[in-house]
Amino acid sequence: MPLSLSSRASGLLLGQVAAACPGQPPAGAPARLALARILAEVLLVPDPDLAALARRWAAAAPGDACLDAGSVAGFAHLRESGVPREAAPAGERPTLPPHLLPVALLAFENPRTLTSLTWHLAVLTHPDPESTWGAVAVNVAAARLLQGHRDFVPDVIEALRNNEAPALLLETVRRLPLLRRENIDALAGSASPAIGATCAALWAAHTEPRTTTALEWLERLPAPTALSAAAAGAGLLGARDGIEALRIALGERGVDLNALKRLADQLARIAAPDGRA
Repeated sequence: MPLSLSSRASGLLLGQVAAACPGQPPAGAPARLALARILAEVLLVPDPDLAALARRWAAAAPGDACLDAGSVAGFAHLRESGVPREAAPAGERPTLPPHLLPVALLAFENPRTLTSLTWHLAVLTHPDPESTWGAVAVNVAAARLLQGHRDFVPDVIEALRNNEAPALLLETVRRLPLLRRENIDALAGSASPAIGATCAALWAAHTEPRTTTALEWLERLPAPTALSAAAAGAGLLGARDGIEALRIALGERGVDLNALKRLADQLARIAAPDGRA
């Protein structure tokens, strides 16, 4: 029986908020869930205000251990100055923002809106193209999975190629169907954490058919790649396999599933049984 959009949407959100944070107990990431709620409150209105979203996100995410270093630094800068960072300081390695996957729920039916919105929200905190286009790549994959298509690689390649994304990211995605797990392990340990996390998440959802095996591998990747790879990869697996498969694979992680399902349906504009959105 085909998975419903609601199951895929809830699976995406469960994976994104419940993937393990290295060094933390296996529980839901409250900052990621709070940011998803704010996304719904600010953008699901007739005249969405990205500046208001930035302010509320910055206030809700102070130095959380389940956010990547780029997001922590970017939100701190927003709180202090009110504007996004123009450049990262010397020595800061690009990381993949793990809180942007719910954007795919908002715009999975409109590729242009999805790409533009994801990129503009990514640059609020991440001034480097490896991070911003990594977030776009993950969300393009998520959109295809939400639509029920398992082969998302051509769509991700098109989005990256048409927007002059970093060459290493584009070339790795092009070779993704040919890569083995050991190739991704090497990439996760040697390239930028942003590209390593992006490609690990994409590879897990594209190549590894076993949900639990994929999740366990993602959460064992080296830091700092693991944090974002696990959140993005678990979200993609949820969109691919549905919420029940994710719930079984993740185990009990302190997430209110009923509230999470309501939020996922709200973000994806899935009507409730009584006809309300």
